[in-house]
Amino acid sequence: MSLKLSSMKTALFTILLILPLTKAFAHLPGDTHPPRNAMIKVAVVLSEHATVIDFAGPWEVFQDTMLKDDQGNDVMPFDLYTVAPSKAVLHTTGSGRPGLAITPDYSFSDAPLPDIVVVGAQSGGPGLEKWLRKVHARHKLIMSVCTGAFKLGKAGLLDGKAATTHHWYFGNFARDFPTVKLVREVRYVQADPLTFTAGGLTSGVDLALHIVDKYFGQKVAQKTADYMEYQGTGWKSNQGISELTTPVARTDWTGRLADGHAVVLHMVTRGASTSFTADFPWLHASDVPTRVRSKGNNVTFRFDIEGRPAVYVGKVNKTTTRIDGMFKRQGKSYPLALVRKARR
Repeated sequence: MSLKLSSMKTALFTILLILPLTKAFAHLPGDTHPPRNAMIKVAVVLSEHATVIDFAGPWEVFQDTMLKDDQGNDVMPFDLYTVAPSKAVLHTTGSGRPGLAITPDYSFSDAPLPDIVVVGAQSGGPGLEKWLRKVHARHKLIMSVCTGAFKLGKAGLLDGKAATTHHWYFGNFARDFPTVKLVREVRYVQADPLTFTAGGLTSGVDLALHIVDKYFGQKVAQKTADYMEYQGTGWKSNQGISELTTPVARTDWTGRLADGHAVVLHMVTRGASTSFTADFPWLHASDVPTRVRSKGNNVTFRFDIEGRPAVYVGKVNKTTTRIDGMFKRQGKSYPLALVRKARR
């Protein structure tokens, strides 16, 4: 009898806990629909070198979101946990040394199916892309922060869609994912009804607040922002940082073939993204599109010269001031040394 009574009390407690959430979820703005009979499970993906604010910012937003039940009591709608390639201790970014030590709650193999996934900048790890595709196939919300967008891109979740990332990495993102429409100068982008990407670092806070707004309305999101003493308004305006603030460095590498013909390689670095073009004066070709692949000190440049491509395979010296290698075009090879000129 006592066991039966205890079970009844447990069931009653569960019903009393769920009812306020059920009523709170009954009318939702936008196209985002959390579960109606349980808390919203938020999985924060972690791996080595995770950038702290990328996951801590959204974590704080979801943690601090409060609803009111019929009796005026605070109800927490989000249930947060961490998930990683394994449950082994990992380290976040740090200032020249390993950062925070974190023990993940779950691995990809045993994590509960989330309703929201947060993917910040990090190294990634085995199983991440497969797990993201699995969650996406179950029609769950996935949001990236900063270069976490690269993880979504590698999982194929952004193909043919719009996305953004940290403005320093625009060039790299456009190169790696040519089928994705890169959107600049915004805080976040909605790729499809359940996939979002945010710009760098604090943009993750704005995207998380935007999601809270979509779930529960602007009043609840504003209350959360006020509690956090967060005065940013990007989650409302979506106004991002101008790409003009990205530092730009230009470097030229020059050399001559055995017959005296000059070759000039232009390297332009915008933030963390580097692009190359080349000049071949004797061919009357300038700003030739150049693709580069590197492994260690070995580097390969491919030049698209009017349908007659050329290749330069070389090795960079220890001071990164000189490249020695072979220039190959139309079945012929020529020794070529490119020397770095001063930056400007």
